[in-house]
Amino acid sequence: MNRRLAAIEAKRARLLERAAREREGVAQALQLWAQPLGFLDRCVEAVRFVISRPPLMAGAALVFTLLRPRSAFKWARRTWGIWQGYRWLSGKITV
Repeated sequence: MNRRLAAIEAKRARLLERAAREREGVAQALQLWAQPLGFLDRCVEAVRFVISRPPLMAGAALVFTLLRPRSAFKWARRTWGIWQGYRWLSGKITV
């Protein structure tokens, strides 16, 4: 019985050591992604902030239109084209 317990203990120790090495490897791999994922997280938060405040968006669009009408209409055309493309593509792709 003691020999069996000793074998189990040895195997457990090896497994714990292997798990620690694997955790270190995963941590190092994820460290490379920390900065890009942090930036992406901040971008998502900024988009959520703007989306949750429609008057802010409307005010910014109004100011942009008043200050640079030509640019505003160019962006409006681009946005409209992107929207139409999205609608066409979403009609072609069924989930």
